[in-house]
Amino acid sequence: MKLLSLSWTHRDRVGASREALAAVPVERVLAELKARGFAEAVAVSTCNRFELYVAAQANQTLAAAPLLAALEDLAGAALAAPPDVREDDPAVGHLFCVAAGLDSLVVGETEILGQVKAGYEKAKAAGMTGKRLNVLFQRALFVGKKVRAETALASGSLSVPSVAVQLAETIFGRLEGKSALILGAGAMAELAAKHLAEKGVSRLTVANRTWDRAYQLAARYQGEAVEWESFPAELERADVVISSTGAPAAVLTRALVKDAVRRRGGRSLFMIDIAMPRDIEESVHEIDGVYLYRLEDLEAIVAKNMASRAEAVAAARRIVDAKSAEFIAWARSLSTGRELSLKHADRTDGRVFDAEYQA
Repeated sequence: MKLLSLSWTHRDRVGASREALAAVPVERVLAELKARGFAEAVAVSTCNRFELYVAAQANQTLAAAPLLAALEDLAGAALAAPPDVREDDPAVGHLFCVAAGLDSLVVGETEILGQVKAGYEKAKAAGMTGKRLNVLFQRALFVGKKVRAETALASGSLSVPSVAVQLAETIFGRLEGKSALILGAGAMAELAAKHLAEKGVSRLTVANRTWDRAYQLAARYQGEAVEWESFPAELERADVVISSTGAPAAVLTRALVKDAVRRRGGRSLFMIDIAMPRDIEESVHEIDGVYLYRLEDLEAIVAKNMASRAEAVAAARRIVDAKSAEFIAWARSLSTGRELSLKHADRTDGRVFDAEYQA
């Protein structure tokens, strides 16, 4: 088996590549690769990473250049930063680290496991997985669950939205009595609403292009929904704005924010952009009284959380290393005619994880 992975993550100093790829639906990536003759591929796209895993037969050539060319054609331009390219064993270990949450901006976050699963399921539905990628991704999901069940890596409040709310709390000292506006109604917006409600914000407003989703999200946290067209008026009242839409371009422009600031009577406006592609134009930070924080600004809080979790990280890495070695041995056995058994039934946290390997 040959395996190649291309990764753009939160560690890249230039985020433009990640932002360009985030605007391309995963389904389009898979369709384009299939059209170019790639038989097995899985793409994982989140606010913090874009990952592409491609598998081929042991006797086939597999190189990064044609994959990069396909992605650049889809993005409509050359990508500003090169990907991290991994082949075979390192690619396996990297995927297992990603699924375990060890490679996340917020180490131990729970969302990444669902995002890896969603990427795998889309590839499977597109007919872009064979035995190798099926086993690899099912194994990665198993490892991600095992790490969360057997270590303290995921203990506590860990997610990008939870860290964003921690940042807001750091800014204001406490959030009780403050007014918050959330743009978007997806999973990240839901977590932001949950953590803001737990911190006691006095007014929680949700705006989303689909009114029903905004209404349902706001109702779950005793908030108020507004029509998408009405959210600019809410900028006048909000103390903090957390934006997490799936829009392909910025929804909060400099002109819109500048107009809102004129009506705020000199009150500062704090905005946290956790979307990818970005929701808020970077230049709003130049407006007097406006403070914009982006994903990379969350790293100080993340580092503080990490300092107290070194033991859990070490335990998680031991699991990842052991399971990577098992998978690599299985993959190598495929070419020997004596395939090793990789079927597992680990009893973890009272449940049995039993991968259903499908050829």
